Amino acid sequence: MKNLSLLFARRYLHSAKSLSVINTTATVSSVAIGVAVAAMVILLSVYNGFDNLVQRIDTTTEADIVVSPAKGRYFAEGAIDTTALSCVEGVEAIAGYIEESVMAEYKGRRLFGTLRGVDEAYTDVVGLADEGMMWYGKWQLSLGNYRRAVVGRGIDDLFADGYSVKNPTLHDPLTLFALRAESISPLLPISALRSKTIRHAGTLSESATSLSGHIFTSLDWAQEFLAKPERVSAIAIRVTKRANLEKVCGDIEELLGEDFVAATRYERNEVTYKATKLEKWGVFFILLLVTIIASATIIGSLVMLIGEKRNDIATLYSIGARRTFVAQIFRLVGGLIGGRGVVGGMALGVAIALVQQIFGPIKMPGNTFLVENYPVAIELGDIVGIAVAVMAVCLLLTQFTINRMIPKATKPDEVRL
Repeated sequence: MKNLSLLFARRYLHSAKSLSVINTTATVSSVAIGVAVAAMVILLSVYNGFDNLVQRIDTTTEADIVVSPAKGRYFAEGAIDTTALSCVEGVEAIAGYIEESVMAEYKGRRLFGTLRGVDEAYTDVVGLADEGMMWYGKWQLSLGNYRRAVVGRGIDDLFADGYSVKNPTLHDPLTLFALRAESISPLLPISALRSKTIRHAGTLSESATSLSGHIFTSLDWAQEFLAKPERVSAIAIRVTKRANLEKVCGDIEELLGEDFVAATRYERNEVTYKATKLEKWGVFFILLLVTIIASATIIGSLVMLIGEKRNDIATLYSIGARRTFVAQIFRLVGGLIGGRGVVGGMALGVAIALVQQIFGPIKMPGNTFLVENYPVAIELGDIVGIAVAVMAVCLLLTQFTINRMIPKATKPDEVRL
């Protein structure tokens, strides 16, 4: 019976008798659905591309796991047994750092930023010294007994003084100011600040977006400047590629006890990542609404087809066909119209996304973004979700039309269309 109803549906949809009007309307419906589906595939793929780009940047510029004190802002360097920590399964590299908010001054220009003093192993944890991570200059925090600073793009705006831009050797020393922790005299408010100068070694590239306002120095220089000898703010940890990040983080917390808190990169940026996921769902439902409007053309196609086939419906009733059989025929017609659009739209959308992913013909506007071409990433879950959602919409609209148009008669003389 199912094959018979499918045969009727295919004959009705491709009938030569109705080719001039109904078939054209059905084709237009399929094309409208296909265009909407292709747009959904392309836009969600581009969205995935940007999402993956941000995560890739965070992987390069942020540690996989950061251990910080449960109370207070600093702790002694020897408070954590780094030897035992390095023996935790999945831990690949460990580095300590101290961090504090500061004000940077250069030739009368001032900016607030974050000072991060890091030890020599920090670049093993975070790939800031990797090729392509520097806009100009180089990652060199120590040169013999001299100490230097590497800054983010935001702090680099201080050096925009013409001929010396993008040339650290021509820059004057950078002055940093930080609040004193000890008590100060209200009569001398300037005594609330401590200051120190340091030479500029280089500037991070635009890919280090989360570090735009950071100033990196060696750990010993930062500890001396902040008057925090042998103190650190956190321990940065890099895990192996195949390690389970959450499991490693849990093992570290179990090892260190209640005095320290370990957080993964995702936990530290939980609000950002959740907002990203919610934004993606929002984009999906907005595009689905557009697809619903496009799918509404199925109603017009079915109304015209049912009106033309009213004599056939009466004949089917007269030979004993039930309403469920007749409804199934037109339900399959609606499914075929929607199915053609979904398959065609999927093929078109995936093809365009693949071309952009491989060849990158569509460029990003301007020259200030991190990538030259629009990033694209096709995810199977999105493809399946789009197909299921759009087909569900098509079938619901089809069922609505059938309920309104197919008579509930059981005898030929009771048929009224």
